[in-house]
This record gives sequence, structure tokens and C-alpha cells, in this order.
Amino acid sequence: MRILLINPSQRELYGSVASPDYPPVGLGYIAAVLEKDHEVKIIDIDADKYTKESFTRLLTEFQPKLVGITATTPTFKNAVKLSRVIKQHTDAYVALGGIHPNVAHAESIKPESVDFVIVGEGELTMTELANLIANNKNDYTKIDGLVFKHNSRPMFNKQRELIKNLDTLPNPARHLFRQNNYTDPDATAQPTIPIITSRGCPGNCTYCCTKQIFSTRFRYRSAKNVAEEIEYLVKGYGAKEIHIWDDMATLVKKRIFDLRDELKQRDIKVKIAFPNGLRVDYFNEEIGLALKEMGTYSIAFGVESGNQKILDKARKEITLDQVREAFRIAKKLKLETWGFFMLGLIGETESTVHDTIEFAKELDPDVVKFHILVPYPGTPVYNELLSKGFILSKDYSKYGIHTKPVHRLENLTPEDMLRLQKQAYREFYLRPRIIIKQLLRINSFTRLKLNMRAGVSIFRSMIS
Repeated sequence: MRILLINPSQRELYGSVASPDYPPVGLGYIAAVLEKDHEVKIIDIDADKYTKESFTRLLTEFQPKLVGITATTPTFKNAVKLSRVIKQHTDAYVALGGIHPNVAHAESIKPESVDFVIVGEGELTMTELANLIANNKNDYTKIDGLVFKHNSRPMFNKQRELIKNLDTLPNPARHLFRQNNYTDPDATAQPTIPIITSRGCPGNCTYCCTKQIFSTRFRYRSAKNVAEEIEYLVKGYGAKEIHIWDDMATLVKKRIFDLRDELKQRDIKVKIAFPNGLRVDYFNEEIGLALKEMGTYSIAFGVESGNQKILDKARKEITLDQVREAFRIAKKLKLETWGFFMLGLIGETESTVHDTIEFAKELDPDVVKFHILVPYPGTPVYNELLSKGFILSKDYSKYGIHTKPVHRLENLTPEDMLRLQKQAYREFYLRPRIIIKQLLRINSFTRLKLNMRAGVSIFRSMIS
């Protein structure tokens, strides 16, 4: 049976979209389990530069029987639009999955063009659904983690249990991606390939929505399994850089040591980065040294705020001193450091934003990102803002990290947040020492070319 998996466009969020940074690895995992028994295609609307005409031509020629569309909150509207086009040109069933359908599955199943919603991890649910459809059966009640319609009414099956052993999953079906269509602006070399080595995060941060799929239970692949994938990517795809996108990469430190040893045993030499933000309370010199020894050159830390009360309100469960110590260790080990900060959390004022700016300058990361909170539906921060009447829009296409804030606070308007974000970037980057430091980071033409896009993005954040 023919199956099509789709990553929707972000063009309506940001207008003209540059090449995406990474392929949709989640779809790659689902494709890998499906293609054992089915013919599968993956398309990434932006990366593959699909137009409405080329998309409808693909549908007409491929004629899938099942289409799976992943959706975040800001791409949900586009996912629904795609489902309507699919219904116009094929007889396919349409299933929505991803973060937004997980936090809002009752809403996601409503469109007439949507047949199913996948709740939780999608690999096994999609496999069972595909096999049922391929055998011309329709007893959907037996598929855990599935929402479907019966006489136009939504039916919610029981929750699917988490996959206990992640080593049982095949590697993502990367041969279905057009790898050359992806360019990470923060990389030092190409090809740069992302991997995920664990799922779940026991943290309680009020703004995070990923636990809706992967839960708070931490599960991880064995070091041998991860090393085998990295070896395959280096030898089979010529990977020059591996980016590990775990939510909680260093929670179990033994696995870091084991991975270092596995890579050393295989004599795998590749640059590694952790761009998703390590937790400072699960980072010490022993872990940092192991990361360095396995080839890591860059790590990011999720700091969020330079004000302890704001951190506590967000249930970040870290202290400013822990942040200081993590950056001190990373700098001692000569690791490139990134600091991620989030403005506009509950309780934020101009004063607390200034605390964050000063704290960022004190930490002195090689790179900082000052993002404004996006209160995703289903998160505690969204529910609190909604109860106070502080959510200003329920148009999900506006819930992007580079769009105007969709919330206000007691002491800050969206315009205030944008002004303070620009101020934060200017105060951090427009210092002579930092300008020189940024120029010195560009140590090759490749890095100059790759980092140009990131630099332009930051510059726009300062002046737009």
C-alpha cells in the first residue's frame, strides 16, 4: 500500500522561508517501520519547495491510500489545508500527528478532511492503522493511541503504552529525505545530520509541550545503538557533523561515558553538537570532559531567565549559581557555549528582563538567543494566561517563535516584549569585544557561508 508522510509549510508564518535546518526525523522513524510492508514517501513542503501545483501533481501520480501529516501548533492550519487538497485529489485516509494534535486531539479530529489523529508515539499506531487499511478492515477500536470518527462522532481509544526499548526501532528512513535541501546555519560543516538518542523529560517546566507525546518518563537508546547510527551516518552519508537533539541528553551520565567509549572503539571522528539545550543541573566537569572526548565542540544551555523568581515560577528547578557553574565548566573545557533565554514568562517585568540581559552578559556565551515565550495550548503557562484573559489570539498560525507575541502580562504588552527583545540583542552583541569574538568564530569559508543566515537573523532581531 502507498503511504505519504508530510511535513507542512511554515510560509504563512514567516513569508518566504529559507531552507529548513533539519529534516523531520520523527517522520523518518515512522517511515522506517512502515516501509517494511508498504511503499512510503516523505515530503517536506518547504525543503522540497513544493507548490500547490507540484503537490497536486504528486498526489495524482502517487495516489496514496494513507497520508500522515505532522503538525506543530503554528503549522496546524496548513496541515488541515493540506488534508482538504488530499481529499480533493485522492481517496486516501488522512491522519494528523505531532505536538498539536496531541495536546488538542478533540479539536484536531473535527475537520471533515481529517480521518484520524495519532496520540502519543506514532510508530506502532501508524503501523497498525496502515495494516488495517491495507487489509480493507475498519475495526479501529483495537488500535491504541488512535482517535477516529464513527458516524461523524469522535471516538477516543485508550492511550498507547510508551515504547519501552528504543533500540527496537529502526534508524530513520533518511534515504527518503533530500538531505541536500537542509542547511543548518549554526553548523561548522556539511553534511550536518540530526539524531535523537532518547525520549521523555522528567522536568516540570510550565512552557514545555513535548511531554504530551513522550511523557515525563526518560527512555534512552543504548550507547552501542547510538554509536552504530553515528558510524553509519559518517560512512554512509559522509556526515561531518552530528547534532544530538535530545530533550534531556545528560540525565543518565553513564550513557554519556559509554557512548564516548563506543565511538572511541570504532575510531569515529566527527564533530558533535548539542543544540537543543542541556540542563545545567545535569552537567558537571566529568560529563563535560566525556562530551569533549567524544568529539563535542558546542553545547547549548536552556537558561531562560536571569531572575530566580521567574525561574521558580516557570518550574525550571535550577538556580542561577548552577547556571554560572555550568558555563564556567564549559568554558574551562573550551567548548563553544550557547545560552537560550526566554522573555515574557509569567511574572516578567522590565526589571526582570534587565536582570536577564545582565545575566547573559555575565555568563558571556559565544552565542545567545533571546526568544519570547510562545504559550502553546496544553501547557500550564497557556492555561494560566488563558484564565487571566492574557491570551490575545487563538489563531494558531501566529504561534511561531518569530511572530508577534500572542499574550500579554500584567506589566508588559506584546510591543514591550518585542522592544525588550531588540534591546537584549543590541546590548549583548553590539559591544566591541563581542563583535570581534563573533568574527573570530568564523574560521573557514564553510562556516562563513553557513553562519551568514544566522547572523542576518540576529541582526534583523536588533533592528526590525
